[in-house]
Amino acid sequence: MRQPHSERLSDILTRLSKNSTPDMTLGDVVRELGERGFGALILLLAAPNLIPLPPGSSLVFGVPLVFITAQLMIKQDKVWLPKRLAEMKVGGGRLPYLLERLVPSVVKVEKFLKPRGTLLTSSYGERLAGFAGLFAAIVMLLPILFAHMAPAFALCCFALGLIEQDEIAMAAGWLGTIGTIIILYFLGSVAFLFVRTGIHFFS
Repeated sequence: MRQPHSERLSDILTRLSKNSTPDMTLGDVVRELGERGFGALILLLAAPNLIPLPPGSSLVFGVPLVFITAQLMIKQDKVWLPKRLAEMKVGGGRLPYLLERLVPSVVKVEKFLKPRGTLLTSSYGERLAGFAGLFAAIVMLLPILFAHMAPAFALCCFALGLIEQDEIAMAAGWLGTIGTIIILYFLGSVAFLFVRTGIHFFS
């Protein structure tokens, strides 16, 4: 298990909100977050998707999350983004507003988080979380109404678990991943039933 950070994420995000401008890009945020890059970026990009969004709206968050979680899965030390993504304005230029809305929630959650290390927070556990996070990020790209909320919850939990080295938060991320799989199975079953009924109706 890695040693916990001395500075809490809420403090970093508060500082970032004060220093940010509408023109701040995703690459600028990566540089500001430094060693917190993976967990903090996943949280920053996944949190807006916890609320209902129109189908396809999560695309702007899901694409960077695919790159970030894939790198976590292969245990890359630092976050790397393609130039096009690095130059993308975070939240469409609304980063200060997003951070102001996010920080109070992070402060509340941090009260329940503390370093609790097991296999889930080990190096191997983090790579597995990267794999599950990659799956969740891909699901977020699907143009299915409200289907982005469960994977976003899983990603936020994984992010908090990574940042605070908290096994409970990591376990919640796995529960969110399982919930995502169940929802996909249910939606797939309904779609299959609908198609089969339609075929029988027109045959």
